Amino acid sequence: MNESLKPITLRLEGARAKRGVALSDFENFIDSFLAALRDFDRDQRGAPTKKSGHPEARAAAVTSFRLVGFREGSGIATIEPELAPQDGETEALVDTEPIQLTNLRSLLARVEKEENLPDSVTEALEQARRTVGDDGTLAVDVPCPPESQEASRRIVIDAARIKRIRAAGKTPPSPVVSSISGRLHQVDFEPDKLAIRASDGVDWVCNFPNELEHRVETLVNRLVWAEGLGALQSPRKGTMQLQEIKAIEQGIQTGLFSGEPIPDGELAAAQGISKPQGLDAVAATDWSEADDAYLAALTGS
Repeated sequence: MNESLKPITLRLEGARAKRGVALSDFENFIDSFLAALRDFDRDQRGAPTKKSGHPEARAAAVTSFRLVGFREGSGIATIEPELAPQDGETEALVDTEPIQLTNLRSLLARVEKEENLPDSVTEALEQARRTVGDDGTLAVDVPCPPESQEASRRIVIDAARIKRIRAAGKTPPSPVVSSISGRLHQVDFEPDKLAIRASDGVDWVCNFPNELEHRVETLVNRLVWAEGLGALQSPRKGTMQLQEIKAIEQGIQTGLFSGEPIPDGELAAAQGISKPQGLDAVAATDWSEADDAYLAALTGS
């Protein structure tokens, strides 16, 4: 039997499904279930989720299932992928898994491992299970790939699992940053915002109070030190509410230094050196026996 035509069972259980499922509840369940499939596929492809309007062709394809049975019980529906019709002249040389089955398996694998899911997908799955009551449970029996030793696999979606999936998506709070330094490269006075690029490449977008406006005007394109309450949002971006900002004074090159190379002869003449100095020029003038003993101890001689 073609693997893609093996049935998929959706089993709904809950307080509102004791003697079957109301048609309105089943309609809401289908809407939420299909929304989860669409947004999961969009997220996998890096496309925006939660699109409004008529589903695009790809979204329609990954939700293309046909209801082929509804058995007695709490709410037991059997579906299968709706395959595109053959042209009648050629047959497929290789059986390929329909994208809607691949997408469903991928989503259920993530659910089973309780990995992080897009918020819209988690919300849609939560709405799907709650269509039959707050205690609602959705169990999906999906056929396994041909290489698997199992015929099918059951994945249960209940309130506890949804809670764990949501917890997996929560990231720890960013560490608080109290001061930054870098070049003030951008200023906007309506609203009062500025950007400081630190030496490590992080761009800090900062709000500042009105009383700092005049000072900020004088610091554009200069190295500054800023103090406030901030947090790193990503490896390349941070935000801060400024409380203080001031310029970093850079060192001034005096006449002792020169940007142009100076010949050795000129340097020697400037220091009053007219001939080789020998080692005595750098030797200590008051060397004693104690210094000899110290040197011997260092060298082990």
